[in-house]
Amino acid sequence: MPVSSAVETLARQLSDADRQGIRLSSASLIEPGTLAEAFAVQRETLALNGWLTGGYKVAIRPDGSSVSAPMAHITHASESGTAGFERPAVDALEVEICFVLGKDLPPPGSEPYTRDTLLGFASGIYSGVEFLGHRLEDGSRAPALLFLADRLGNAGYILGEELPAEVLEPGQDSPLVITINGDTVFPGPGKHPNGDPVAPFLAFANALTEPVPKGRIITTGSLCGAIPIPERAAIAISGFTTLTVTAAPTREI
Repeated sequence: MPVSSAVETLARQLSDADRQGIRLSSASLIEPGTLAEAFAVQRETLALNGWLTGGYKVAIRPDGSSVSAPMAHITHASESGTAGFERPAVDALEVEICFVLGKDLPPPGSEPYTRDTLLGFASGIYSGVEFLGHRLEDGSRAPALLFLADRLGNAGYILGEELPAEVLEPGQDSPLVITINGDTVFPGPGKHPNGDPVAPFLAFANALTEPVPKGRIITTGSLCGAIPIPERAAIAISGFTTLTVTAAPTREI
């Protein structure tokens, strides 16, 4: 389906900022007028660059509805729990719990998904690290639909190790310590913003209008908030998962 000139223009502006590692003033951009336009900008940004959608970051809006953004630039950690991540701009990290789809996830039928029926579509539960790389000067404080159009600030993702089902128990804290360049920046514990890692996944699934293919990652919210990182960072994550990650800038991709 052809996109409007406004959608294409904003997608190109955000795409250029992404590749160059620069940030744009929200005031210099035209905010999408609807949720549908914001989602269209997300899709067009990926299409302009030939980036594949490897998964989705999902969240619940204050009114209880689902909000999501496609993720490209997904890396799998090694068996020893190490990984590297490079993008032109990397501002912060979030440690998360995610799901990998073991089969295609269709839109809900006559009955909405329940926790049990939805989890039947997941082949596994994993730890993950989301990297944020804002294309907007004011980041998450930008106008809501503009931030959504910018893929909720997503720069990429590292898929970590498989986790036991116990991590999904609602209301529990997760042991979590994060150090960056040798300094402890998050002493724990980790707390999911919704109190339940399945809740955003469930809201996302029940809002689907088209299938999500097998193998996609669904990540559901930070256990530690957004942790700012320096331009070059050696990151050690321990507790409910163990990961060692290096993040660094790279030039235009």
